[in-house]
Amino acid sequence: MGERIISYPDFLLYHIGTTPGHYGVGFVIKKHLINCIEGFVGISERISIMNLKLPGYKNSWSIVQVYSPTEQSDLQTIDTFYLELYKAIQEHAHKNLIVMGDYNGQIGERISGENTVLVPFTYSTKTRSRNGEKIVNFALENNLTILNTMYKKNKKKKWTWISPDGKTKNQIDFIMTNRNSCFTNFEVINKLNFNSNHRLIRAELKTTQPRKPRPKRELGNVKLGKYQIEQLAITLRDKFKDYKENIKCLGTQEKYDWIENTIKTETQLAANTKTEQKKWLTSNTIKLLEERNHLINAKDTKHRRKAASKN
Repeated sequence: MGERIISYPDFLLYHIGTTPGHYGVGFVIKKHLINCIEGFVGISERISIMNLKLPGYKNSWSIVQVYSPTEQSDLQTIDTFYLELYKAIQEHAHKNLIVMGDYNGQIGERISGENTVLVPFTYSTKTRSRNGEKIVNFALENNLTILNTMYKKNKKKKWTWISPDGKTKNQIDFIMTNRNSCFTNFEVINKLNFNSNHRLIRAELKTTQPRKPRPKRELGNVKLGKYQIEQLAITLRDKFKDYKENIKCLGTQEKYDWIENTIKTETQLAANTKTEQKKWLTSNTIKLLEERNHLINAKDTKHRRKAASKN
């Protein structure tokens, strides 16, 4: 397999591939980042990995470069590619992950249950292609967000490929990550003097690792009294009485979210509800105490003393 590293005055080139002009993937790294590189892993002429330790980040990153089979490829070839990609990530990649490249598929619009993978700003309303289905499923399985969909851009600045006749434009090149909070922007570079029917894509990474937000109050830390638990049980019974009606139009993930949010919300409300104070004294005892107090504060007479002593 043709694997090579070439040093140029301003950058380092890593490339792997055996079919000139058809397949091959690699990386171009500026010279000032060379010391950050931990190593390259050449999986195939469709998949390669670069591991690096970036300044400003506690944990190392892995960038996976891919070149997916086209829509015209047979299903076995496509399945083999994604199986190989999944295995490569499991065996060679760090927890901080970027998977990018030419996926040769259209993801279309977001559907129910894909909120974590596709953020609202998808490119096309076209029907999702076969490869597009593979792309989204791969992202769901690996907890990846497609950065192309995270930032609102003009549609003219979102397509990444144009047909040879110039009539068809699609978005088939993507950058995915499991650390989307570390990124500040995604864009397509439309002015580059390079002979290709693809446009370059770029994502901007924060220079320092974002601070973790304060941990939210988990339900495990909420302590409920007997009265609060009884009220919570009554409330949840009422909420779930019409459960099927409330979730009939939702997807699997949204059904789960609805149940989880309902339980969390009602538990939190129950925890913030003041409990009813226990009544240690009977109403009859309270009445006698009030009468005795009245007699004590009355004029000092033999009758008052006698009555108070009886109480």
